[in-house]
Amino acid sequence: MTAVTKDKICEAAICIASRDGLLAMTLENVAREAGITKGGVMYHFPSKDELIRGVLEHFSQQCETMLMRRVIDDPEPRMRWARCMLDCLFPQSPAESRPNDVGTDVLARFFVATLAGAVTSPGAMQPLRDLATRMRNRCLSDPRDGMEQLLVWLTIDGLLLWQFMGLIGPEDPMILKVAESLRVRIAAQMQLSSSAEEIVTERIAVPEVQQ
Repeated sequence: MTAVTKDKICEAAICIASRDGLLAMTLENVAREAGITKGGVMYHFPSKDELIRGVLEHFSQQCETMLMRRVIDDPEPRMRWARCMLDCLFPQSPAESRPNDVGTDVLARFFVATLAGAVTSPGAMQPLRDLATRMRNRCLSDPRDGMEQLLVWLTIDGLLLWQFMGLIGPEDPMILKVAESLRVRIAAQMQLSSSAEEIVTERIAVPEVQQ
């Protein structure tokens, strides 16, 4: 079995989970979706728990790569992590999507599906916990805007949790309204940071009056 086949299995599993839920991500269903035998799936993932963990590792790597590409290409350092997270899940236009990106609809639906896995297979969730820990540390490493970026991320997670609980659907207009409100908040925070920097710069530049 090649690495390409393993990736194909993971992509098939993500497709099933985002479409039908995590419980439908059985070895048989994944094999059927990927167009290979069940034995082919079990060569890489002997059990469903190992399949879930392997798929989450694959998905976490995809998400992190997708986010890091945006961060690297973003020339504005202020609120960069929050802005890029928002653009990954709620792009303002199709032009913002890039080759090899995880589809935004799949991204949101799969995140919602994994919430069920936190109950049924808590140990398999470790790859997502590791990714979340790295993201939290990156946000909080910014002494100026770290907490504000964390609040944006928590709001995005709240939208996904609401979908999981059935409070809103994936097409609910409230989602885009919240995303737009977050963009306004980010822009205001960036302006606030810029104004504070200008004030500090002016204070430093003013020479002391000699007595």
